[in-house]
Amino acid sequence: MEKIIHRYSAHFPRWCQAFGDHVPDPGGEARAVEWLIGADCVGVILLPEIRHLLMHELLGQKAPELEFRQRSVRLNRHDYHEVTVLGHPGYAALRELLLGPEEAHMYLSYHLIYPPGTRIITLSRKSPLPLLYKEMAPLAISVFE
Repeated sequence: MEKIIHRYSAHFPRWCQAFGDHVPDPGGEARAVEWLIGADCVGVILLPEIRHLLMHELLGQKAPELEFRQRSVRLNRHDYHEVTVLGHPGYAALRELLLGPEEAHMYLSYHLIYPPGTRIITLSRKSPLPLLYKEMAPLAISVFE
């Protein structure tokens, strides 16, 4: 199944809206990937070096080739089979959001309970605040059941 993800960037650098209520990832701070599961949205906090690479790939001007499978993720020509990430309930929530019939929106957000400067890659069924974000070219991804 192909899904179109609406992508957004902030009008002003480092500005973003709050993520909102969510279930924190127990023990997430010690891992490279921390999942946040909220109502109608899923967030991912990554280690800074991973986040910069992915933000460049996912939110850059050139849309990447991205595939979500049951047990792996393919970004351009690289397959990721990290069991601790892909077996997590956060990944299951992300797949559920992507497989649903609703539109999906991707943008950066923050939350006050995390250290200053922490950015959350957010995928949501709701679009972000137009006062803070401008829409970019959409991202077409493949999601396999």
